[in-house]
Amino acid sequence: MTVDIFAARQPIFDRELRVVGYELLYRRGSDNRFDAIDPDVASAQLLEHLLLGFGMHSLTHERFAFVNVTRHMLTHQLYSFLPAQRTVLELLETVRPDPEVIAACARARSQGYKLALDDFRYGAEYEPLLAMADIVKVDFLQHTGSERVALAERLRSTTAMLLAEKVESHEDVQQARELGFSLFQGYFFARPEMMRAKDRSPARLTYLQLLRAVNRPAIDFAEVERLVQQDVALSMKLLRYLHSAHFVGHDVGSIRKALLTLGERGLRRWAALVAVLGLGQGKPSELVVMALARGRFAELIAPALGQPGHELEFFLTGLLSLADALTDQPIAEALSPLGLSAPIRQGILEHAPPSGDALELVRIWEQGDWDAAPACLERLRLPEETVQAAYADAVLWAEDVSQP
Repeated sequence: MTVDIFAARQPIFDRELRVVGYELLYRRGSDNRFDAIDPDVASAQLLEHLLLGFGMHSLTHERFAFVNVTRHMLTHQLYSFLPAQRTVLELLETVRPDPEVIAACARARSQGYKLALDDFRYGAEYEPLLAMADIVKVDFLQHTGSERVALAERLRSTTAMLLAEKVESHEDVQQARELGFSLFQGYFFARPEMMRAKDRSPARLTYLQLLRAVNRPAIDFAEVERLVQQDVALSMKLLRYLHSAHFVGHDVGSIRKALLTLGERGLRRWAALVAVLGLGQGKPSELVVMALARGRFAELIAPALGQPGHELEFFLTGLLSLADALTDQPIAEALSPLGLSAPIRQGILEHAPPSGDALELVRIWEQGDWDAAPACLERLRLPEETVQAAYADAVLWAEDVSQP
């Protein structure tokens, strides 16, 4: 299935009126205006459209791409999918210069990215960012003539180039030139130009290939790296996961390093999680939550069933027990290309113990089949309180993880 995607670009000129780059702007539809949505959402969707839909070259023709960056996008290095040598990261005026932001800016510059301060208004707290900025953008609509003069005087001691944005008259251009501005952007030169492209929804085949790759006895990290890199959504999910509390202190500079940081066990679990979420696109949300809850429940109950150390195996058994509904094919066919181990396949297909016991329990609790519960608990020698606690934990976790 293909869908229309949109973006806008506005050229940026030098003093000789040569185009040196384009500011790339998020657009939700064909109207050439910004819809008031969350800036993080707008930045993420623009990034995905640039990389998957348009392609950077078709928008910039090897000139600089000026891309708005939120605090989250900056500190989580989501910009790292863009080519450093041709990307200017525009820090939105809402990004405050706290220590984490300052460190993130230093990291971005060390990776070769240029930094621009957007809609700049001077404050002493911005001095650390000014020391690193390659470009400072001054909004001519928001500053009077005298304010422009005062700001240009203050910025003259920095090494940053000055960019006059929202210039709308010949007088604006003349004053900007006299004040030492080197770059110009605004309606006087050109309005944002709408761009449209076709985007294909991510193929479910990628998720199935990922599951197969991580369930081989020895993971081929190069193959997994290739699969992740070809899908920006997967890449972003991986980096977001690594910036969770479990991996504080890890500075990840490449997909390969991210995969190695996870390790084999962590990679198998992450891949199974994102694959189920990916396969569930377009499916009822309740189905995805149920698959996630089954995986988490089986993982939690494994030690109580005498299987400590086999939590991941149980997690995969529960998670993939709904693979038929997620892929619209018989369960055996759905599992066939995944390279699952015999205990996992047998647990799902034949309800064979020990992981099959976890599936029996979770189905009883899903369906509220309290007539069947006592015999099952007695056979497995489990107290009802243990199962009830594990099921409640699993449902809450699944609902949290499945949120966009």
